[in-house]
Amino acid sequence: MHLNRSSRHAFTLVELLVVIAIIGILVGLLLPAVQAAREAARRMQCSNNMKQMGLALHNYESAYKRLPVAIWGENRNNNFNGTSSAFDDDGYGWMVSILPFVEQTNLYNQLDSQGQGTAWALGTPGAIESYWQANRSGDWAAPIPGGETVISFYRCPSSGMPERVPQTYNIPGTSGGPPRIEHRWAAGYGTSSYKAAGGSCHGDDGIMHKLWEDPSGGRKFGAVTDGLSNSLFAAESDYITGPSGARGYNGALPVPFDQFGDPEPEDWPVWIGGAGTDESVRINGRTNSPINCRCAPAEMIRAVNDDCGFSWHTGGITTVFGDGSVHFISENLDSETWCNLNSIRDGQPLGQWE
Repeated sequence: MHLNRSSRHAFTLVELLVVIAIIGILVGLLLPAVQAAREAARRMQCSNNMKQMGLALHNYESAYKRLPVAIWGENRNNNFNGTSSAFDDDGYGWMVSILPFVEQTNLYNQLDSQGQGTAWALGTPGAIESYWQANRSGDWAAPIPGGETVISFYRCPSSGMPERVPQTYNIPGTSGGPPRIEHRWAAGYGTSSYKAAGGSCHGDDGIMHKLWEDPSGGRKFGAVTDGLSNSLFAAESDYITGPSGARGYNGALPVPFDQFGDPEPEDWPVWIGGAGTDESVRINGRTNSPINCRCAPAEMIRAVNDDCGFSWHTGGITTVFGDGSVHFISENLDSETWCNLNSIRDGQPLGQWE
């Protein structure tokens, strides 16, 4: 008797390779869309962070009838606290001041209680460096307890910067090293993606200033003569710089980290305040500090200045204005308009800038 048996057809090697190739093409087509969707979600979260930051600043102003100072540092004009101007760029910053208004009251109370009676009490000029000097072992000290906290609200999810300031770091776009950071007392502190608007090409006329720029304290809304809707509160600024000789470098990358002399990375953005430099907490809208500093995050060594608005998004930065409105501003915005947006009293018409 003859039995019919069904035969099974297996994939040939060629067919298998064709299937794999098709899957690869589909993945290649879908991956950019997935990445774009994820970045859109991160950018939305960044916008929400800034929206809440604007609300917190309004609540602070309602409670104290003025905005916080950008840095509670030395008052160089009146020899505040009986010392020199050595600490005018060192001290707790505006992000500490608004902690109770962003559901971080416990952290604020921790910083307040442990500092009482010490050289690093809240409101004391030079608090960050003073703590380091008193607690260091060689070049390093643990941060003020609580200062190491990573506050997700203060970080844009697109950021590629470390969550805490490392002791050594290679600036993106460099090779070799990594070198030690410039201000040793910044090491260990939680980083931030946002900074206050400190000034413009007209001078230190931003909405949040350092103590020595106005010994009476923070700005009152009445001082914002350009109007809150025309004046920047804060913006993304999430990068570091290296030697001044590297500013605007346009040669081949990566470049040896020590090619420009002093290789130490500096101006770390930290929420605790000014760690020896006001660029820790403030940007400037000067014409030589353009949005995104004329470089991408992967080539940060090319940054043209140390106080630019800077983000890890493509094409611009997220900002919040005095009226609480959030805007994504293009890096192609003309420098004069950017300057005027950073000033609270330039008196210049802005025109259509979005």
